[in-house]
Amino acid sequence: MREVLWERLRRTEIEQAAKAGAVAIIPIASLEQHANHLPVNTDSNIVSTIAERAARAIEGVPVLVLPPIWTGYSPHHMAYPGSVTLKYHTFVDLLTQVASSVHAHGFRKILLLNGHGGNSAVVAGMRTKLAEEDGVSAVGYDYWNLPPMPEAMRRLCTTDKGFVGHAGEFETSAQMYLQPELVDGREAVWAPGAFGDPSAATAEKGRGVIEAAVEALVRLLRAYHSGEVEERLRWRKGAPE
Repeated sequence: MREVLWERLRRTEIEQAAKAGAVAIIPIASLEQHANHLPVNTDSNIVSTIAERAARAIEGVPVLVLPPIWTGYSPHHMAYPGSVTLKYHTFVDLLTQVASSVHAHGFRKILLLNGHGGNSAVVAGMRTKLAEEDGVSAVGYDYWNLPPMPEAMRRLCTTDKGFVGHAGEFETSAQMYLQPELVDGREAVWAPGAFGDPSAATAEKGRGVIEAAVEALVRLLRAYHSGEVEERLRWRKGAPE
């Protein structure tokens, strides 16, 4: 099995991957409360798993996965124990410096893969910020918005109605599949600080949504590696606004 985790590679292997035009995935998450039944590493666990599984599943496209950025923008969760947040501009600076470091080693396709709703607006804006201010080419996406992920979520997690929620049916199902030993099933009911119905969760639903997310990410990686993503995003003079 080929190694895809950045931190497990030697510098010569990372150099070879850059020369081969590899896509570098930077998973971005948070460390925050997930009600009374899920661990605080929920976002990091889900997004890192999706990134690693997609990198291993894809054929013909070199992909490396960096260690996750484990804390993000979560001031709205600080009322509950276990949450750690960065200030807005600290978060932007952190993403900038990590992406710039990856770019400095020759990677020209950098994917910021977000796994926390509070990060979404920042991650979406990083493409323009990095390109215009730092000379770094990167794109940013929420894993749950990659097509056809929303349709899979609506089909499998009916109480969430296609929304990622917070410690609800979707995230609880994913954790029951990925980290069942860390889920307290006795507490899997709505509590303040949660969004959704965790009582509807099952490990089988979790397997389904994780597999759908991996498939969606593989599709995005192929499009990014081929240049299709940049072509869609490129601004053209004379194009209608």
